[in-house]
Amino acid sequence: MANINTEMLTQFYGMLLYKKKDIVTIQECQAERKLGILPLVTIGGILEGPGNANKLEVPSDSELMRKTLADLYELLLELVGDLILIQENLNINGNPVLEVEYRSNEASANISFGEIFNLLMYLEDNIIAIQEELGIIGYSNQKRAEEADKISREYL
Repeated sequence: MANINTEMLTQFYGMLLYKKKDIVTIQECQAERKLGILPLVTIGGILEGPGNANKLEVPSDSELMRKTLADLYELLLELVGDLILIQENLNINGNPVLEVEYRSNEASANISFGEIFNLLMYLEDNIIAIQEELGIIGYSNQKRAEEADKISREYL
């Protein structure tokens, strides 16, 4: 197995944070449609009000460089949990692999970068399906996603 360099982890962690913006936007849109009000959501342990997706900031590269593969996996599981709730509310079937991974919730140090990459692709597909259902344009930075995708494909 090739070494996973810090730059690759940094890019993927940053990309997951952009996915978090997409999910917060979905939550806000869903709340607007169902309740006519916006919920308070937790961002980094802090309760925030409406319009939170724009307030989410991706940390600096130096801060991201301290992240590990376990941190990446933990954030991925958090996002999957958020998406599962949204999918249940909208009666949308998501990728069963993500749900099984979330339910097992084994924040394992043994998970490979390749496995995380595959889960990320499933997560991205689920986010896109929900965005299409709700008519939302995503926050994800396409250039950064394409770059990370290219690097990970080279790795795999």
